[in-house]
Amino acid sequence: MSSPRFAFIGNLELSAIFRGRSVPIELLDRVLKSGMPWVPTNVCLSASNTIPPDNPFGPMGETRLIADPKRKIVLPARESRPAMEVYLADITEPDGSFWEACARSQLKRALADLEDAGYKLKVGFEHELYILGLTEISAPAYSLPGSRAVSELAAEVFETLATAGTRLDQFMSEFGHHQFEISSPVRGALRAADEAVFARETIRDAALARGLRATFAPKPDLTEAGSGVHVHMSLWDRDGTPVTGHNDQPTAVAGSFAAGILRQIDAVMAYTAPTPNSYDRIAPSSWVGAFNCVGIKNREAAIRFVPRQPDKDGSNPGASMEYRVTDGSANPYLTLAALVRAGLAGIRDDLPVPVSVDQDPATLPEEERSARGIRRVAASLPEALAAAEPFAAEWFGETFWRAYGSVRRNEINDAAKSSNYGAQLARVL
Repeated sequence: MSSPRFAFIGNLELSAIFRGRSVPIELLDRVLKSGMPWVPTNVCLSASNTIPPDNPFGPMGETRLIADPKRKIVLPARESRPAMEVYLADITEPDGSFWEACARSQLKRALADLEDAGYKLKVGFEHELYILGLTEISAPAYSLPGSRAVSELAAEVFETLATAGTRLDQFMSEFGHHQFEISSPVRGALRAADEAVFARETIRDAALARGLRATFAPKPDLTEAGSGVHVHMSLWDRDGTPVTGHNDQPTAVAGSFAAGILRQIDAVMAYTAPTPNSYDRIAPSSWVGAFNCVGIKNREAAIRFVPRQPDKDGSNPGASMEYRVTDGSANPYLTLAALVRAGLAGIRDDLPVPVSVDQDPATLPEEERSARGIRRVAASLPEALAAAEPFAAEWFGETFWRAYGSVRRNEINDAAKSSNYGAQLARVL
């Protein structure tokens, strides 16, 4: 690999687009020490590069991009492009202190609060995506020819991710026409989100080099299967012991964590399903998780409990809670931060373990669903935003909510003006 000529210092902003500044490599040491100036309003830019008129910053203010030197990847040289080092960064106040509108910093703060309560969170992401422009004829879902169609691109992605000390566990053909799924290894929550950003940007870069376009948009084509993100979460205590499953059931603490998410799931969805296009794929009987329930091995539940192989003592050390109502238009830092905030409230309130739903909730009589407290999750972004507002300042702060709310309202307006909003998102997400 040739030596990088430039470095890019970036932050995943509130519309889940990776934005930042590039510098010549000879200035990198100085940038790593002191950071770079950043315009506060930039975090509010929409996917179509419009600025929300009601954003809280306008032309005022100053922040800084502070790179994390441990979070670096090297994108390879192309025929016309030199290699580039890419760093993940926090956005801070000018003095380096916490700034509310930085999603990565919000996740750090949420995880610190969870750790104060005695627990750590590990996460594995599964992303679905489309690769547009492949010339191979459509292959059967999950087939060998489908995976071979993307194998050259996937091989480069694996090599590039290795420069960041990470990998993918799979890159496989999915259900839709030229749809694929990637699975990331289980990591601590912050590192998992960091590596999700690297994986998405690496795949996009490798696709563009081949005249293709990779998109993680929720529903780029309304006639095709939607693309979601499955978030596998496991709780660990201070001693490093997994405490998510026992005897193929959620433990008391994991159950309380899941119950907290279900209690406030519409509010959580303001961060995990943050665009109008997100709701084009959330429907009953579509394996999305359109009902606020937990189901053991049930892909129609908003949270699927996955026990995995038990130990001799009945514990399930590999167990996870799979949150299913999110997609690639969501910022993974905010996805995890919202899940932690809601789940931590469930732990603090000692909520009981939800009763598992062992069938598609849509097939239950409406009266039974009502009696069991099972209901449809939010059906639109405005509905989710209204649910989130009472908790927003408590979870993330007033300045954050003013910025985030302006971004989401702007997305709603942009979607209303577009005849094909899903395809528009697919060009950038």
